[in-house]
Amino acid sequence: MSRRLDDQVVLITGSTHGIGRRMAELFAHEGARVVVTGRSRDAGAELERTITEAGGQALYVPMDITVEEDVRGAVRAGVERFGKLTALVNNAAWVQGRWKVDGPVTEIALADWEQIFRVNTTGTFLASKYALPEIVRSGGGSVVHIASTAAMQGRAGLDAYTASKGAMVSLTRSMAAYYSRYSVRVNCLVSGFVDTGEPAIRAMLDDPQFGPMIRKYYQGRVGTPSDIAYTAAHLVSDQAGFITGAIVPVDGGATGLSHMDRQVADMPGFPSGAEVDTDAADRLSTAGAEVNPS
Repeated sequence: MSRRLDDQVVLITGSTHGIGRRMAELFAHEGARVVVTGRSRDAGAELERTITEAGGQALYVPMDITVEEDVRGAVRAGVERFGKLTALVNNAAWVQGRWKVDGPVTEIALADWEQIFRVNTTGTFLASKYALPEIVRSGGGSVVHIASTAAMQGRAGLDAYTASKGAMVSLTRSMAAYYSRYSVRVNCLVSGFVDTGEPAIRAMLDDPQFGPMIRKYYQGRVGTPSDIAYTAAHLVSDQAGFITGAIVPVDGGATGLSHMDRQVADMPGFPSGAEVDTDAADRLSTAGAEVNPS
């Protein structure tokens, strides 16, 4: 019996742990030959071995998503091993210390802002840049970006992460518009809060105040890596052949609800509730009314 990803060769960025690892396992089970990438050599080699022993086909290629030659080399290695490339999943994301280095724009160091964008946005660009010619050469295929609900809603105190994931949403639409002429579909999966086992995630879920609030926000539970992997597999498969340029929330309904507040420290010297210059506010309001009369 054929499986829905038979004859697919899929490169997944950031696939040695968490959501990426689960996608690699599921895609291989569904018949795909999988190119596993990431910086953790031990975890990557172990995943390649696990998939192979289960009867699947996988190749681990060490890759830092921010290093252009690493990305180009991973695509080349996948094609050399499996003969072609038919799909790319842009999953790699900045997670180490995210909660410590991100913040409101006034509080983020330039180096931290650039690093988050280098992984989330420039990494997506690099993987797409080198994978797409091979996907086109194979006769067409699919690209799936893994974004976040942060791209769809405001996230107080996560300005760099929010902006970088929002860029992926916009990039999805422009790539879909152009590469459709080459029979390449481009879609974006918007992930909700997922329990990947990451220590920072576990700490939030275990927090007596924040944990229940998260679960309530996400209709009683948070997501699992499998929730994301199954949807990504569908978008990669021919079953989604008429879907391109789509922004697909996999978030337990979160993007349909009002955003959840996150406790963020005030700017130094600017406490919340400070007096507002009401005269200035009135002047701005009046000016706006003159420009846009109702």
